[in-house]
Amino acid sequence: MATDIARYNGIYGDSKAQISHDYLQSQLIVPRQRLTDWGLKPHLHENLFQLFFLEAGRASFKAPEVVELTTPCLVIIPANTVHGFTFSPQVKGRTLTLSEALLDTILQAAPGVLVELNTVHILSDFSSEVSFADLLALEQQIHEEIYSELPGKQLALNGYFKLLFVKIFRLLHHNRRKEESPNRALHYFREFQKAIERTAPFDKKISEFARELKITQVHLNRICQAVKGKTAQQIVQAHTIRKAHNYLLYTSLSVAEIAYELQFVDPGYFTRFFRKQTGLSPGAYRAKAYRSESPAKAATLKPPESAEPPTGFIMPKLS
Repeated sequence: MATDIARYNGIYGDSKAQISHDYLQSQLIVPRQRLTDWGLKPHLHENLFQLFFLEAGRASFKAPEVVELTTPCLVIIPANTVHGFTFSPQVKGRTLTLSEALLDTILQAAPGVLVELNTVHILSDFSSEVSFADLLALEQQIHEEIYSELPGKQLALNGYFKLLFVKIFRLLHHNRRKEESPNRALHYFREFQKAIERTAPFDKKISEFARELKITQVHLNRICQAVKGKTAQQIVQAHTIRKAHNYLLYTSLSVAEIAYELQFVDPGYFTRFFRKQTGLSPGAYRAKAYRSESPAKAATLKPPESAEPPTGFIMPKLS
C-alpha cells in the first residue's frame, strides 16, 4: 500500500509555517530521538531549497533509493523533492533552508548556476580550490548574519550566499570533469564488467552495481553509453548472451544444463530471455550454427557485441 508523503511548508515537522519570499533558516543537525529512528522520514518541501552540511558521523540519504553517505559531505535538495535521512547519534552538521523565491532572487543574474542547483547532488569529493571547510565556514557566516542585527545585514547575506553558490557551482564542474575523464570512466566501466562476471544474471539491480562503485545509476548509464552506446542493463544482457553463445556453440551441454550453468532460476526463463534477445530459442540457435557449412557461416551467428572496448579505444566526450 502506498505511503502518503508528508509535505511541510516550513522545516521538517512544521506544516503550518507561512513561507515568505525571504524565508531563511540555519540550524544545527540534532538527530531526532529514537521516536523517529534517528532521522527524517521521507517528505518534501514544496517551496524550500535545502543544503545539508554533514561534518561527521554516519548518515544515509533516501531520494528515493538509499545512499550511504561518506562524511564530510554536502547534500543539495531542490524544492519539491522527496527525501529522507537516517542519522547515527554521533552525526554532526548544519542545515541551511531558504525559500525557492529567495534562491531565484539571489541567482537571477546567474541562471546557469540556478539550473545546476535544480538537481539533487551529494558532494563528498572536494578540491584544493573548494574544500568542505570553505563551504561550512560560509554557512556559519550566513548563520551569524541571520541572527544578528548588524547594519547592512541583507547586503552581507546576499554576498555570502552568492559566494557559497559560486563555490558549489565550481565544485560541481570540478567533479564532473574528473568523473568524465576517459581514464576514470574506463576504470568504472572495467569495475562494472568485473562485477557482472561475479554475479548471476539479474541477481542485482543496476542501482546496486552503481552503489558498489560509489557512483549514481545515472552516471553508470552515462559511462556505458559513452563506452558502448548501451545502457548498463543492456551491457548485463549482452554479457549473458555472449556466455550462452559460447556454451551453445562450443559445448555439448543441454539447454537446461546451460541455463543452470548461467544461474538462471529455470530453463524456461533462460529460453524466454534468449529468444527475446536473439529472435531464436537456444535450441534453434544451436541448430542453425550446426547447419552452417563452414566456420565462416557459423561466425554469422555472433552474440551481441562484447562489452569489452576495442584496443586503442578513444573515449568520446560525455554529454
